[in-house]
Amino acid sequence: MDSPTEVKIGLAVATALSLWGAGAYFGFETEYQKQNPDPYQIAAQTARLAGARAAIPENAVVGYLTDLEPNTVATWSLFSATQYILAPRILKHDAAQDRVLGNFARPADFAARGRQHGLIVDRDFGNGVVLFRKEAAR
Repeated sequence: MDSPTEVKIGLAVATALSLWGAGAYFGFETEYQKQNPDPYQIAAQTARLAGARAAIPENAVVGYLTDLEPNTVATWSLFSATQYILAPRILKHDAAQDRVLGNFARPADFAARGRQHGLIVDRDFGNGVVLFRKEAAR
């Protein structure tokens, strides 16, 4: 079946414009990434959380504490990145679990932060990453 010349020209123009648009988009995206590299340092979290990942069993459900402002883009970005890095472990955004991962952006008295939630420091991995456990009932 032979198509009219106008249809062939229209398809050729549409194809050329699509290819040009894809090239322009990737060029723009490359420049954007050079100017705005990983603002939440997601890539750096893998190394930062390596100790906790090794210490927590793969089938664990772990609570999560942070010192970041609740319900902000930074908080949810860090939580999501942490969940991704620790998978298949499951993170729950609370301190009700037997084990709780502290992921802090600023230095602090982590033992005191844990006591506020009935937790004691099990391991401090440095760089704001702390594994807590429930304080034994007295």
